[in-house]
Formats: sequence, C-alpha cells, structure tokens
Amino acid sequence: MQNKSTLKRAAGGILGILCAAFCFTLWAQTTAELDIDRTASLSNRPFPIHIKGGLASEALSVLKFDLEVGGCDIVAEDAATYLVHASNSENITGRLTDQTGSVQYFNRSYKNGTTRAQAHALAGDILKVLTGQDSIFNCKIAYCVNTSTDKNEIYIADFDGFNAKQVTQDGSLIRGLTWGAENKSLLYCSYMKNNPDIYFHNLAEGKRSVIANFTGLNTSPSISPDGKKVAMILSKDGTPDVYVSNLDGSNLVRITQTAADEASPTWSPDGSKLCFSSRMSGSARLYTVPATGGKMQRISTTGVGSATEPDWSPDGKSIAFTTTTRSSFQICVVPASGGMVEILAEGESPSWAPNSRTLVFSRKSGKKSTLVMLDVPTKKAKTIANVTGSASQPCWTR
Repeated sequence: MQNKSTLKRAAGGILGILCAAFCFTLWAQTTAELDIDRTASLSNRPFPIHIKGGLASEALSVLKFDLEVGGCDIVAEDAATYLVHASNSENITGRLTDQTGSVQYFNRSYKNGTTRAQAHALAGDILKVLTGQDSIFNCKIAYCVNTSTDKNEIYIADFDGFNAKQVTQDGSLIRGLTWGAENKSLLYCSYMKNNPDIYFHNLAEGKRSVIANFTGLNTSPSISPDGKKVAMILSKDGTPDVYVSNLDGSNLVRITQTAADEASPTWSPDGSKLCFSSRMSGSARLYTVPATGGKMQRISTTGVGSATEPDWSPDGKSIAFTTTTRSSFQICVVPASGGMVEILAEGESPSWAPNSRTLVFSRKSGKKSTLVMLDVPTKKAKTIANVTGSASQPCWTR
C-alpha cells in the first residue's frame, strides 16, 4: 500500500510539472513576439486587418496608406484576421494581435522622428510580421512632372509623395530617369542642349556631368548594381543599340549590333546580364545579353504581343515591363527566365521597390498622368494622391 501511495504521489508530481510546463509555454506564446504563419501571403490574398485605438488623423492616414500599399485590406473588426492596437500622445505605441487579441505578435513604442516617421515605422513592423520583408517606407522615389506638352522637370519625394523637392529647372524634355549608386545621384537623358544627351547628376553638390553626348540618340541610362558601369542606348553607329561604359562615359563598349531598335536596358541584380527590348522580330520583345557582350537570348513573354520598359526585380526572380494593347498600356510581370505573363494593372514605366514585391508606375487619365503603387501578389493598387501635376517615369531608390 505504501508503494502504491508513493507511486501516486510521484505520478501526481510529474503531472503537475508537465501541466506547469504546458501553461508556461502557452503563456510565453501569447505574450512574446511571435512569428506568423505566412500562408495567406503565399496565397496572394490581401491581409484583413483592423486598426483600433486612438491614433490622431495624420498618423491614422499614414498607417492606412502604408498597409494598403503593402497588401492589406482595412476592414471592420469582426471581419479582421489581425488587429492593430495603436495610439499616440507624444509618441506612437502599437501592437499587432490576432483577431481575438489573445495572441500578440509585437508590442512597441516609437520615439524617433516625426509622427509620420513613427507611423511609417509601425506599418513597416506590421508588414515585416505578415510578409517577412523589410520596410520600404523610408525609401524615396524620383519622377518627372510635366511643365508643358514637351517639357518636364525632375522631383524627389518620400515614397508616398510627401516632402517633394524639385531637382531640375531646365525647361526641357527629360527621359530615362534612374537612380545612381547609393541613391546619391540621378542619371537621365535631357534635351536641354537640343540633343538627347545623358547626364550624371550629383544630388549633394547639385552638379552635372555628361556621360554621353554623341550625335544622335543618347538615352535610357541604367547603372550597374556595383555602381561602376552604365548601360545605355546610343545610335551613333546607326540604329539604337545597347552600350556599356564606365560611370564617367569612358571605356565605351558596344554590346548589341542589330538592324533593329533596342531600348531600355536594365541590369540583373548580380550584374552579369542586361535585359532590354528589341524589335528584331518585328514587334518589341524582351532579350537578355551578357553585360560584357555576347549572344542575345529572347525571353518568352507568353500571353502578350509586345514588351517594353523592362525592370529586373532586386531579388532576380521577375521582370516587370509594359505591354501595349489597342486602347491602353498594361503593367506585366514575367519570370526572369521567361514564361507565362501576368498582367497586373493599367499603366506604364514600372519600377521595382527594394522588396521585389511593390511596383510604382504611371497611369494616364485623360491628359494627366498619375503615380500608382501596386502590391504585386495581391494586385492591390494605390494612387499617390499627394503628387501634384502630371507625373511620369517614377523610379524607386535601390
């Protein structure tokens, strides 16, 4: 009897220890910052999210815009999968939970910067949990704003169009805008001397230097990932072909030599290849070529009749481009190796964000062109309403 009693007490003790361990594990899971099951992200469905608390109007507006750009649907609480509990007096505090509020993914206070900066940081943390990707909300965009039918100027702004600053005052036509190394410069084609020439624009010093000003066309500059080379389109030797030079225009090498027109070169993230459009087969199609020269290879774009303005995603997996229909331009993506095209939205001139998930592009509406953000997996589009004027040719900092 004594042995049985001892065994019962031992069993009870073990059971108590196991229960305590289980309860502690459950408590830790509901109070610590947790990773999330990102099945919804992989299924290309928007994230249903509801914002609770007492955020001031500016902070709430910023948070909603950022989350919608990132692929979220702002919904009523009873329809939400995730809840954002946020408030701000002096600083913003925010936490992300499941719909019941019992599972918490993070709980943080934001003390640095303006209210807008803190709201951007909160949105970035939310989307980091939901998608696993770093924030893009501290990035900038460059774009052109029309001043007349055949003239435009360059502006730089926060990704959402705020804090816009005019960069040029040339009173001429600008094409082929792109960021330079470390986002400290811009490269573009300008007609300010009555010829389409390519310029390097040092933003800190406000100084410009010529990269290419040959007779004929000099356009579509694209800087290599290491910041040391520039691909461009020149027609100095006949039809427009792809060339590569050093950043100052020296050591110029002709990469393609065809009887057709080439346009819009973009570098692969590892710097080994260039993708561009060419009319070798009649209509504009996408091709790749080694960055040092060699055999051109066509990229299959099944499902569309033309392909222009390619932009290679920073992760190397996809190429965004513009296709033309009878009535409009369409933004598309295709695997970098080629294949079936996915048509995303009406627009032109796509540019990838550093997260390889978000695109910015321009969309015409009547005589005006607006800038649009697109979350590629969910196809959720958001117009950048704060950009004034007729804006085009947006490009994202790398």
